[in-house]
Amino acid sequence: MKGIITLLLLTFSILSIAQSNTIELKNIDTRLYDVYDTYYLTSLQKDNPFLLKRWSFYLDNSYYITTYPSEKGTPNYPLVKIENLKDFNILLVEKNQKLTRNFDKQTVYQIKGTDQVLVYYSGKEFNQKLNKHLGRK
Repeated sequence: MKGIITLLLLTFSILSIAQSNTIELKNIDTRLYDVYDTYYLTSLQKDNPFLLKRWSFYLDNSYYITTYPSEKGTPNYPLVKIENLKDFNILLVEKNQKLTRNFDKQTVYQIKGTDQVLVYYSGKEFNQKLNKHLGRK
C-alpha cells in the first residue's frame, strides 16, 4: 500500500513539474531562442526574469529604421545586412554581424542595398524607455 501511495505521489510531482515548466516557457519571446539555448533561457526565467523582460523589450524598442535623406548624399556608415526589414531579430543580427552600440549616443548603420539606416537608441535612452515601459520612472 505504501508503495502505491509513493508511486502516485511521485507521478503527481513529476506531472506538476512538467506542467509548470511548460507554462513558464510560454512567457519567453520565441525570437530569443534564435540567439540563446533553451536551458539558458529557462534558467534565466527563474534566476533573472528582469533580463528576459529587458531582452524582450529590446527586440522591438532598441532601434528604428529610417530613410537616409537623399539631399545628404550617400551615407557613410558601417554596413549591416538585413534580409527582411519588416521582420527581423535585432539580437540575431547583432550576434551574426557583430554590431555594437554606444551607451551615450545613437549608433547608425547603413542597411546594405537600400537607402535605409538602422539607428540604435543610445543605451541611456533605451534604459529610460525600458524603465518607463516597466513603470519604474
